[in-house]
Amino acid sequence: MKNFLFCLLLLAGFAAANSCTEAVFKLSKGSLDIKKGEAYHDSSYFMENYYKENPWSHKLYYTNGKLDSLVMDPMDGESLRTTHYYWNIDETKLSGKGSEFVFFQEASGDTIVLKEKIYSDGEFESSTIVKITDSYISALDEQDHSFQEFFFSNDTLFEKYVFDYDSENSRPEISFTVGDSTNELKCYEYRMEDDKPELYETIEIINTDNGYMLKYLEESSTGYYLREFFFVKDEGTTAIQKRCTPAKVSPKARYFDLLGRYKFTR
Repeated sequence: MKNFLFCLLLLAGFAAANSCTEAVFKLSKGSLDIKKGEAYHDSSYFMENYYKENPWSHKLYYTNGKLDSLVMDPMDGESLRTTHYYWNIDETKLSGKGSEFVFFQEASGDTIVLKEKIYSDGEFESSTIVKITDSYISALDEQDHSFQEFFFSNDTLFEKYVFDYDSENSRPEISFTVGDSTNELKCYEYRMEDDKPELYETIEIINTDNGYMLKYLEESSTGYYLREFFFVKDEGTTAIQKRCTPAKVSPKARYFDLLGRYKFTR
């Protein structure tokens, strides 16, 4: 694995930097590091179509430039689900209802350090330490013993996810995103399978009236998974126009991250 990754790092030198890989990195930060005047993540739409349609959407809300809530619409007739976000507050002041995230933020040089704590109906579930710079992100989950990092090398964006990172049986998973050599608004995510890179998703930037949309498409012989992340440049919102056949969201999903990926309890 190490030798193969080294080869990838060398080959990555031939990949051209493009706006798509930079947008993917920006999305990977979630809504935790928003710089003044730049486009920010406003809403998302998802369609999982393996054997049956399963759509849902997210809308994000901010106060003074900080994320304060995320509303999930299951799009199946069920009630909206709201996750609340709090910054540097006394945890005893939480409502104890539903999903609540608490962030404690500090700076160390050019690095933003965030400690994220997750509560569900008042019960502590997990904590994650996130470090963010202009070209690097890491996240250490203290309960799941997992470590994730994003970093650029020769204009290719790498993602490394390590399960049981602090044991002798750690299991790394590696993916990387490279730009299309003919289109700076398009890129491709590959994942390592048996030491070979396999195309996982096609990613594309599509300009909108007040920002842009970052579109991810995963396809296989059994269906597809579509993710659309809308970024806006002002205080307006981006409406999600799609409305599809109702389908239930997996009951295993207890909460989700800002990328719209479900996190499952064990």
